[in-house]
Amino acid sequence: MTTKTETGHPTGRVTKQQWLAAALDNLASAGVESVRVADLARTLCISKSGFYWHFRDRDDLLDEMKAYWVDEYSHRLISQVFGRDEPIQTRLLNLVSLIRTKQAGKYDLAFTAWAKRDPSVHELLDQVRDLRIEFVKRLLSSESSACDDVEARARLFVVYFSWSEVMFRPVDAALEGEPLNKIIEIIAGATEA
Repeated sequence: MTTKTETGHPTGRVTKQQWLAAALDNLASAGVESVRVADLARTLCISKSGFYWHFRDRDDLLDEMKAYWVDEYSHRLISQVFGRDEPIQTRLLNLVSLIRTKQAGKYDLAFTAWAKRDPSVHELLDQVRDLRIEFVKRLLSSESSACDDVEARARLFVVYFSWSEVMFRPVDAALEGEPLNKIIEIIAGATEA
């Protein structure tokens, strides 16, 4: 949010990341039509002119939102898990924890809805899906000798953890009735499905 002075009044300093986070929240709650400069400025308690320190116009904001979504909800998550020297199940559980902590599913759903109206977002959505599948395949391939089903298990992981928060009610750190460890066992290939 904005920084406050000693008197408690906002200074008007809002970072680019704060604008992007607010825009993503609007996208997730009400669609791309709700991503409007005036609404975002009101949410952030700043004048509209503060927007122009970071973005040329609304189209620039939308382009930056796409890049931010890819970086924050794919590249950063992948980098936090990839280099670890842990068993595959632990790495997959860590990835699930990151996905859920960041509430990535709600943004994935918002981008999916946006993609129905914008071919460039549809193309980006396909690229992100493929990036995530390839990453999970690399993780699974690093410990699995049975490579014939790695593609299928990677797809199951990506689809389940992109949509599970949307489909099931959250309860504490898990989802209602979710057998998370069993799901991860199946995806990791540690047990017969």
